Amino acid sequence: MSDVVVRDATELDLPALVAMVIAEGREAEARELAPEVVTAAITAALRDPALARYWLVVDGDAALGAISIVREWSDWRNAAYWWIQFVFVVPAARGRGLLGRLLDDVKRAASAAGAPELRLYVHPGNARAIRAYERLGFAASDYRIMVQPIAPAAAQVAETVDDDCLWRAFHDRTLPSSQWTHAAHLRIAWLHLARYELDEAHLRMRAGILRLNATHGLVETPQRGYHETLTRVWLALVRAARRAAAGRDSTSVLGDPGLERTAPLRFYRRERLFSVEARATFVPPDLAELP
Repeated sequence: MSDVVVRDATELDLPALVAMVIAEGREAEARELAPEVVTAAITAALRDPALARYWLVVDGDAALGAISIVREWSDWRNAAYWWIQFVFVVPAARGRGLLGRLLDDVKRAASAAGAPELRLYVHPGNARAIRAYERLGFAASDYRIMVQPIAPAAAQVAETVDDDCLWRAFHDRTLPSSQWTHAAHLRIAWLHLARYELDEAHLRMRAGILRLNATHGLVETPQRGYHETLTRVWLALVRAARRAAAGRDSTSVLGDPGLERTAPLRFYRRERLFSVEARATFVPPDLAELP
């Protein structure tokens, strides 16, 4: 257990988080969740911590479990309750106290934020989970959850809008945080490179991302927000993909195997790429040269 740590999740953890959320839905409620919906939801939250916050428990590069919380403002308490909206430990890692490790980190963060309670909901048929939560100090509430479905509004997503609309939405800062996805980042990089040389594309994309983040209410911190090295890396990778792509618009690079989310880790060790220095300034790769 000495190598097991709990840390905040990053966008490079997205595949592991998606897999665990889908596994939880299948195990807890026998539901098959749509991978594209789960992917978009977690991406939006990782980019906008006002939506949700995710932690992972890891052993080296292996993700063993995860937890996420959302906040509910209370005008009775002048504080936000913290709700556990997702928690999962991979079956092979159960029985090692990892759920308790995750909860300990969440409780420390909740206490520091002034949360009056940590809450969760659990399916009444999930007896195993109920027993586990009771052992960890949770008790039944006097409240009953009631729901009323809302019909969704029609909306375009950043993966399908045309290039002109996406370009305008990025620069007008009308692109919602939920649509500022990995695919949208790749397409915006493509559109900048179609107009400018690499250095100028980087300068303009940096300014645009910072403006869009501010519009989304994202506070730039050493752990969240704009990342200088990743922006340069993705521009370099998209530039290489543009040279090989046959298409004439930015969607031509979507699905390129060289642009998967973990692609930067072919060039950087994780600790170097996610250092404060790499977020603030461009840090050269330490595993392989960028294309």
